[in-house]
Amino acid sequence: MTWLHREDLEQLEIERLATVAAFSRESGGRRLPEPKDPVRTCFQRDRDRIIHSSAFRRLQHKTQVFAADEGDHFRSRMTHSLEVSQMARSAANALRLNADLAEAIALAHDLGHPPFGHVGEEALNELMGDDGGFRHNAQGVRIVDQLEDRHGRGYGLNLTFALRSSLLKGRIPEEFPLSPDLLPRATPPLEAKVVDRCDRIAYLCHDLDDAIHAGVVRVEEAQGLTLWQDAADRSDSPETARVYSEIVAILMHDLVKACDESLTSSGEEPAIGLSNAMRVKSDELLTFLRERFYRSARVLDAMASGRDKIKSCFADLVKNPQTVPEMMRRRAGECSTRRLVCDYVSGMTDRFLMQQ
Repeated sequence: MTWLHREDLEQLEIERLATVAAFSRESGGRRLPEPKDPVRTCFQRDRDRIIHSSAFRRLQHKTQVFAADEGDHFRSRMTHSLEVSQMARSAANALRLNADLAEAIALAHDLGHPPFGHVGEEALNELMGDDGGFRHNAQGVRIVDQLEDRHGRGYGLNLTFALRSSLLKGRIPEEFPLSPDLLPRATPPLEAKVVDRCDRIAYLCHDLDDAIHAGVVRVEEAQGLTLWQDAADRSDSPETARVYSEIVAILMHDLVKACDESLTSSGEEPAIGLSNAMRVKSDELLTFLRERFYRSARVLDAMASGRDKIKSCFADLVKNPQTVPEMMRRRAGECSTRRLVCDYVSGMTDRFLMQQ
């Protein structure tokens, strides 16, 4: 049997993928030139470098909604990222987009999240208000571009331009320190938009699952949701786990169908998202989670505690920046003390922060 070389895989992309897909041969290159891999495409190498990074490993002890010390069966940032990558790869394959790129983007999309989830992000953005602000997506790029430099060659993980630019979704503070080649921001590939939609589907579904598992939300309450009713009608078992699985399937199948219809229509920029009818149902689920889960006393108390710990740790480190590890100071480069401390604190796991 003749094994497939990288060139063979690149040619298969051209033959199999849609014309609007991102092709490995058009990745935008790497900032630091290096020999190409004989077996893997550039996007496959990006994926592997992300998986082997210390920033990715730390995601296993970072909060999704429940703090990492609340139990072994709730989602963490790592399990969330893995779920998004599975969904994004499946959707990309179905749409004949580049599944390797979609998978890599999904695995990296939360690398910049600080301890204690979104409240940690809000706390650091407040603390960095006069020094470039903070957003987890921008911090993710800073990690792969600079802070995660395993081989000491500079340029972080030295990922492709297509991957790096795909992480800059949403709002970025104007003064946030990004690599000059990422400015002005490029239009992200369709694979990045697919990941963004799968991210939403993943957290809506698994947050509902975690909320029920934790006893914060009762099954009887969730049964009033339209998506729950649709899933129960399709399910061959009344078990909650089976209904949850059907909700994921309903949303993912709708995403693929709606995107396919948009991609096959002519004359317009393809819209990547759910159908209008399904968007109404997913918005109902999001509203339910906000009211019954995200604003529950159990979640809010834990998040408030986390926010206070981040602010306290940040203040102590600003007063004593020499306690930041030498490796972090070296990789952060020329930057303010507050940016150095922000880089260090945002990379901490929940557990490590509490130990400080």
